[in-house]
Amino acid sequence: MQKENLSGHWLAYVEVKGPYGENYDPALGTLFGWAAQQGLQGGQCIFVYLDDVESTPPQECRTRVGLTVPESTQVEGAVALTHLPGGEYATLRKQVTDKAQYGMYWQQLHQEIAADNQMQFDCERPCFELYHSVDQDNDICDTSFCIPVK
Repeated sequence: MQKENLSGHWLAYVEVKGPYGENYDPALGTLFGWAAQQGLQGGQCIFVYLDDVESTPPQECRTRVGLTVPESTQVEGAVALTHLPGGEYATLRKQVTDKAQYGMYWQQLHQEIAADNQMQFDCERPCFELYHSVDQDNDICDTSFCIPVK
């Protein structure tokens, strides 16, 4: 785990409602199809998690499947624009080779923050996964798990 000061980003995104980790492929298809038409496919992929799994029923959980874009980007249809705030985040960077690892790494980061007397969770900002690279052929994602702290 590291503590990092991350920059804010503008995200074009498609929102998915339901259990975390499910039904992301259609949203990614919509988002990347739109980005290709706009010439914006070079952005970084970020998945923003808006709801606490401890207090929100799985079917009500919202994920913003996003791509970093310039602030002036015009969006339409299922694609919306939002600002992801920067600030202090506890991060854990991992090579994910199996979808089952996502929950395990989130839990590991959560436990490390809870055990650290110098950090507190910042519930005003959302948690997110930042994808540094994705190797689709070998199903490997270089991913940073990011939880806002103060």
